[in-house]
Amino acid sequence: MKKDKNFYALILAGGLGSRFWPVSKESLPKQFIDLTGSRKTLIQETFTRIQKIIQIENIFISTNEKYKDLVLNQIPNINLNNLICEPLKRNTGPSILYASLKINQINNKSKVIVLPSDHYIKKLNEFYKNVEHAFSVSKSDRLVTFGINPQFPSTNYGYIEVNDTKESFQKVIRFTEKPGKELAEKFLRSNMYFWNSGIFIWSTESILNAFKIFEPDLIKIFKKNLRNFDSEEEIHFFKIIFPKIKSSSIDYSILEKAQNTYVIKSDFEWSDLGTWESLFETLSKKNLKKNINIGFKEIYLNSSEGNIMFSDQKKIVVLDSLHDHIVVNNKEMLMIIPRKKIKSIQNLREILVKRLDNDFN
Repeated sequence: MKKDKNFYALILAGGLGSRFWPVSKESLPKQFIDLTGSRKTLIQETFTRIQKIIQIENIFISTNEKYKDLVLNQIPNINLNNLICEPLKRNTGPSILYASLKINQINNKSKVIVLPSDHYIKKLNEFYKNVEHAFSVSKSDRLVTFGINPQFPSTNYGYIEVNDTKESFQKVIRFTEKPGKELAEKFLRSNMYFWNSGIFIWSTESILNAFKIFEPDLIKIFKKNLRNFDSEEEIHFFKIIFPKIKSSSIDYSILEKAQNTYVIKSDFEWSDLGTWESLFETLSKKNLKKNINIGFKEIYLNSSEGNIMFSDQKKIVVLDSLHDHIVVNNKEMLMIIPRKKIKSIQNLREILVKRLDNDFN
């Protein structure tokens, strides 16, 4: 795919990734961690991936101001003016609006791929083909997303309803955000739903038009108070105006309401790596014993299967007759819990953070 001067990328990197606690925490969220054993953090993987098809000067990163140094340390070649640092979380809607206004001011012919910083993507040739296709069809005011064929009835993903999941490109019927188990099972049986990848492509003109229709008050606030980017006005906007803005996702603000959304059936391998379980499922596909080692120096396993083991220290781990557990080791904590009790992690985090004065937050 040729690097077109009108093509831009926006990497969203402001999340906390609390479900990967105790590895991911507020001071070091998951996007800044090597969770896959690739020797690159997730945001480095994302930047490297998109840099192959988008000019570096056209890549923007949106994050929280507390992570500015982390971004600059891990992505040292990012243009400082392309690093958008928000003072607090307001979800993807305001983040995408802000970046779209800024990029459109730079180039009113711009088209943008919006992508999270913490996704796992393989079969990159297929990914680049799908992205090229999306850029080519993101005309006539279309908002384009990528649909993933669901593998199981996930309650952690959003869903996209279509007429036929065998079609490579079609109009979206509707979006459904994180359904309950019964509804997710119904979606899977129907063969009329994709998982929503959270990756989007559109022209900045198209997405700004959508904000004018569905979030007119929000875009008025931005335009009234922010005419000059990379200036004192921008500093004032983030300090005084931005904290007053409501939090909203791009799905709820725009995509669930818009009638001009389209989906491309994706041919690449994808996972949003939302939990330890999704990381295990992603990395264990070619592992017969299904024991995943990330970071441990050496592992000795006796009659042990189905475990995912993570360490930020080069230790030796010995497991005997342990099945289907999560083993996490870092300088602060050793956590061993059954994979089937993965939902208890957030409760454990809340209890320990309160008990130990936020030492593990």
